[in-house]
Amino acid sequence: MRRVGLALAAVVVLVIAASGAYLGWDRLDPERLDVPVGGFTIEAAGVSTHVEHWPAARPSGLPPLVLVPGFAESTYVWSRAAPLLAADRDVYAYDVRGYGYTARVGPYTLDADTDQLAGVLSTLHLSRPVVVGHSLGVAIALSLALRDPASVTGVVAANGDGTPYFGDDRSGTGSRGPRVLLVPPVAPAVITAGVRNRGPIRSLVSGQCGPGCPVDDASVDRWRAPFLLPGAVNALVEIAREPLIGLTDPQELQVRVPVGIVFSDGDGSFDRDSATATASRLHTTAVAELSGERHLALLGAPDRFADAVRRVMPRSM
Repeated sequence: MRRVGLALAAVVVLVIAASGAYLGWDRLDPERLDVPVGGFTIEAAGVSTHVEHWPAARPSGLPPLVLVPGFAESTYVWSRAAPLLAADRDVYAYDVRGYGYTARVGPYTLDADTDQLAGVLSTLHLSRPVVVGHSLGVAIALSLALRDPASVTGVVAANGDGTPYFGDDRSGTGSRGPRVLLVPPVAPAVITAGVRNRGPIRSLVSGQCGPGCPVDDASVDRWRAPFLLPGAVNALVEIAREPLIGLTDPQELQVRVPVGIVFSDGDGSFDRDSATATASRLHTTAVAELSGERHLALLGAPDRFADAVRRVMPRSM
């Protein structure tokens, strides 16, 4: 047993040493990608925030849309659906703190993320927009609706239920299982190695997006580029160490703004049963199903996704 313990300790030391050496090499020879980045930067609740804007093709006076990406996503995830949603109203998307081309400054909490969204609305002078959240972005959208219902016309929850966990007891705060233990320098080294290569990203996107998703080199580089910026990997590790953000079930029962729900039947994280339960908590019958689609339907099937978003927005929106 002593020899086994010593062998394991030696392996741990070697892994840590190799990870540190790899990160040192990465700092000396960093990879940077020259990818198109549209939009502009604003200050939102003290956070330097990247924003993209798609003006309405045919202005109609309808409230604007504000699009909130999910975990490890940037505004790129909206790049195919946003122009379609802008047919009759202005559409804005922004990078949540820690991701994309927004500043990587904590705290990485739901309250801080909600402050940032409120700051985006204030800085851009957006009057009662419809906020569309994707995946974990649903939590931020619903949090603002709960905190300040007069600031939004409504919310669309796409491929996410706005809570941080699954299971039988959904009455308290928590995360989806135990907190993630990410040990430096091993975790940053593994993530850095992953984003420096197209293969792992291409595989992840393909699995979540389906056959309609762009996975050519240029598209994969749009995913990779933000994580190759200085401090990006460390921010991701810091975010992953914290419990997932989200509202509790009792909090969602208190949401009183109109809500629409979009789900994909091939989405393992937010299926029909999850959508039905979420609709019950949020007092809505506006639910649209995307058959044959997956979690990233907004990229894989942007036409169908945009149509579904329009269908679940109540007339008051």
